[in-house]
Amino acid sequence: MKSNYRKLIFKGAKIIITLVLIYYVFDQIPFFQVIEVLKQSNLFYLFLGLLTFVLSQFISAVRLLQFFHKLGYHLSAKSNYYLYIIGMFYNFFIPGGIGGDAYKVFLLNKHFNWSAKKLTSAVFVDRIMGLTAIGVLLVIGAFFLKQISSIPCLKLVLPVLLSLGVLFSYFFVTRLFKVFKCVFSLTLVQSIMVQLLQCISLVCILYAIDNTFENWIIYVLVFLISSVLSIFSFAGIGVREIIFFKAAEWFVFNEVMSLSVALIFSIYTALVSFFGIYFIFRKVPLVLKTN
Repeated sequence: MKSNYRKLIFKGAKIIITLVLIYYVFDQIPFFQVIEVLKQSNLFYLFLGLLTFVLSQFISAVRLLQFFHKLGYHLSAKSNYYLYIIGMFYNFFIPGGIGGDAYKVFLLNKHFNWSAKKLTSAVFVDRIMGLTAIGVLLVIGAFFLKQISSIPCLKLVLPVLLSLGVLFSYFFVTRLFKVFKCVFSLTLVQSIMVQLLQCISLVCILYAIDNTFENWIIYVLVFLISSVLSIFSFAGIGVREIIFFKAAEWFVFNEVMSLSVALIFSIYTALVSFFGIYFIFRKVPLVLKTN
């Protein structure tokens, strides 16, 4: 009972944070200005950005399936994709309900009687690998910033940070979840691919809005930071927008453009997540992998 109460408070807090941040951002920048930017965007690059985002989610689903298979839970690839999209729908559109990860665990446990504890461990490590990949790209991206590349000692520190971060993740996963040791390298590569594709999606959005923009590496780093901090709001909405808005102030970007980029990425997430409702109402059966 206490656990459910704490979860309810946590989810309520996330919704409040989201609403407050959205209100603050659009109180600073009129919404119609963002709409005007969206109207003038290049549709080709917007579509390309959406495609790369969809591909990133496909690889993310493949990564999660690797963990299920290592547990001996041989869910079919097609069922896993359906389940992944359903999870995205719950994460994005059901603020007060069960989370997408928890819902995946619930369905698999109910349908196949698989251990909820083991399923939760797979989902948890899947998240850890995603955070590790973000850390890797943040360090690599920082290496190309003029403010850092011009300082020799910082250029020496970054490779050390990169190595320590990956090693920490490796020992954390392999010590606590030994069953996943043999897929650590593969899932790390997949995680980096996921984040790279999302960064490419972001760059496509930038090109769609203004093909003469500069300093795209800063936008990418801001995006990666917002991906980590998005856990503090509902579906990442609000946090991503406020971080991009503040980054525009810090780095002297166009504030409307910066906010528009964040908003379009949120729209991408909403569009892909919405397909989950189709699989929910259709009640697609979950099946095992066939040899």
